[in-house]
Amino acid sequence: MSSQNNSVNHTGGQSSVIINNRSVISLTGIDEVVSFDTETVILIGCGDTMTIDGQDLNITKLSLDSGEVVIEGRIDGLFYTQAKQQRRGIFSGFGRS
Repeated sequence: MSSQNNSVNHTGGQSSVIINNRSVISLTGIDEVVSFDTETVILIGCGDTMTIDGQDLNITKLSLDSGEVVIEGRIDGLFYTQAKQQRRGIFSGFGRS
């Protein structure tokens, strides 16, 4: 199979993942790029942390306004981890309107 298309609906929103020939991965619903290098890209979207492993990875499109990310290179794996809830201190919402 030359491409794989997975659409995942999460409580926090909807994301989609399309992998073409293990060389291009397109993602939507992305809120943040945590870190990236040529072997690992870590993203947060829809309440989950996504880790993409591979070789010669390069982010060719990044639009956090629309939540779109396109990564090219050899895609070896995509792993989901549910994002941990941040602890909120007593003053965490203080002064916000």
